[in-house]
Amino acid sequence: MSSARLLRISVIFLFATTLPTTVLASVTVDFDKSADFSKYESFAWKKGTPAKDALMEKRIRDAVEQELQAKGLTQVESAPDLYVVTHASSKTERHVQVDNLGYAGYGRHGWYPRGPTSVNVYEIPIGTLMVDLVDGETNELVWRGLAEKTLSAKPQKVAKLIYKVVKKMFKKFPPKK
Repeated sequence: MSSARLLRISVIFLFATTLPTTVLASVTVDFDKSADFSKYESFAWKKGTPAKDALMEKRIRDAVEQELQAKGLTQVESAPDLYVVTHASSKTERHVQVDNLGYAGYGRHGWYPRGPTSVNVYEIPIGTLMVDLVDGETNELVWRGLAEKTLSAKPQKVAKLIYKVVKKMFKKFPPKK
């Protein structure tokens, strides 16, 4: 196999394995199909797992409140129809990239590396946000939104991302049976 062909295959493999985790935001929603979402008119916050950064936690709360209020729900201090519980976390994925300039052959000595080999280790921060809506009367989970995405080192970009994924979570809320 020629070194040019091997290089093309390596590049395609690299993009195929890293692209889904670095570019696409994963947002999923699940809900209790037996729940009557038309009866929910109010919400209040219940303690969850806050983001490590207080400003990011405030942005998460603001984004969720904005979406629920846009859907006609009112925030109350006590006896809500729904409790909102958020869980925010982050982790670091380690990606290893090995580069070399290919192999060459020379007479009876066989194949040997043609140039220097470099190993690069990248740590990529991944953020996860879970938003649970819990029935205020039965205390049962009725709706869950879950988002996972690569995080930027720039707080402004993370702030925009929070609003974007929360909006996407609540796009089809309340769900139809």
